[in-house]
Amino acid sequence: MDKEFSLYLAGKVEDVMSANPVLVAKNEGLDRLLDVFKTYHFHGFPVVDEKGALVGIVRDTDLISMFARKDPASPTYRTVEDIMFTPPLTIGLKANIQTAIMKMFSDQTRFLVVLDEQGQIAGVVTRIDLIKGIHLEE
Repeated sequence: MDKEFSLYLAGKVEDVMSANPVLVAKNEGLDRLLDVFKTYHFHGFPVVDEKGALVGIVRDTDLISMFARKDPASPTYRTVEDIMFTPPLTIGLKANIQTAIMKMFSDQTRFLVVLDEQGQIAGVVTRIDLIKGIHLEE
């Protein structure tokens, strides 16, 4: 007979996040951004300004959506800043995994930028990372 299991969530965002994320500068060209997506195969990246401060995120959907617009070759799309999503979608290190899941679904995103207590980028958390917080109990 099959065993019965209950699912439960445990842990904080800091327990499952990916530290030291790949960052993209807001003034980088779209050619560089395309290379970053092709190299890392992530759904998105935090975007920073010249001082390293978080100013937005750029997602695969932001890049792809250029081609769903009337004029995809528009000269207005030159840099990451032209297509990035603002304000950035963030969550704190100490937030619980349930909060992160609810935030991702309400914001309709696949990742969140994780901020430390000083508001600095500590990492990113993805839907796949959040699965690490799901546990089975007999």
